[in-house]
Amino acid sequence: MVPEPSADTHPLDQHRDPSHAALVRGWAAEVAARYRGELTRMRRANGYSNATWVGDGIAVRIAHTPVDMAREAALVRALPREVGHPDILGEGTTEGHGWIVTAEVRGQNLHEAWPMLTPAEQRQAVRQLWARAQIVHDASSSLRTHVASHGGFVPATLGDARAAAGRAEVALGLSSAQRSRLHEVLEGYFRAAPLVEQTVNHGDLALMNALWDGEVVALLDFEFAVLGPVEIDLCRLVCEARVSEEGQRVDAEAGVAAVEIAARHMDPVHGRALIHGAAVLDQLRDLDIWLALDSAEERVEDWRPCRLLTELLDAEGGYLAPLLR
Repeated sequence: MVPEPSADTHPLDQHRDPSHAALVRGWAAEVAARYRGELTRMRRANGYSNATWVGDGIAVRIAHTPVDMAREAALVRALPREVGHPDILGEGTTEGHGWIVTAEVRGQNLHEAWPMLTPAEQRQAVRQLWARAQIVHDASSSLRTHVASHGGFVPATLGDARAAAGRAEVALGLSSAQRSRLHEVLEGYFRAAPLVEQTVNHGDLALMNALWDGEVVALLDFEFAVLGPVEIDLCRLVCEARVSEEGQRVDAEAGVAAVEIAARHMDPVHGRALIHGAAVLDQLRDLDIWLALDSAEERVEDWRPCRLLTELLDAEGGYLAPLLR
């Protein structure tokens, strides 16, 4: 049983064991001090799998679970400068928890800036976010040795995907028609994936993984970088631009721009199967995370990944509808 969070618990830690969150914060303070930073003068940045603090000229990111970040650090050092990723000042592990320290880059997290942007700026941001990701895609030949063919929301095998589907079927009480559609979409993805060009994807192409300073100035957090179809990044881009934080579809210029980008870059033969499968895998991963939290505050059917997953399985295809026609 996870203890109740205290009044001073950071919102990003509200579902975590407070004693563990404090331990991670202590490690982050020690790491920051090595690079002349003081955690109390630094602000907590967005992110779920890692805890990140920014300020005093540095950014400290440390994994909540025992994870080695050496592979990610090697990938980041190999990225083209045009990606805008901050320079790595150091990396290591503390009691098995990987950490990376980078230089602080001027800018605001794009997810935090998003509500204040005009529709035109949001459209511009989506296009620029994709442009940064494309720089990574175009450098795949030199980057592929640093990434695996699975990770993030992309499971290693169809069997792993089916296991996640089974957990979703039980949690959501899917109908037989929905279960059949779910497995059909997953099988379509794994059948098509080996038939297309394998690209180094960011793997978590979300607003919170970019910095905004009047324009997108940096693409961050490559922990889920993965080698596979470009539709892995495309499905996230479309979701970020067409779905609200609450899981409701949004009709906006940014969404139109994202759909146009996806339509232009999807594989002409297998693109529909790939982007649909990638989107379903994305929500299956998120559903597993929410199930682990076991929150009683909301009904399961009201959870964001549940809403998005069931919509992706309907006849239109949820937020991907314009691309699946």
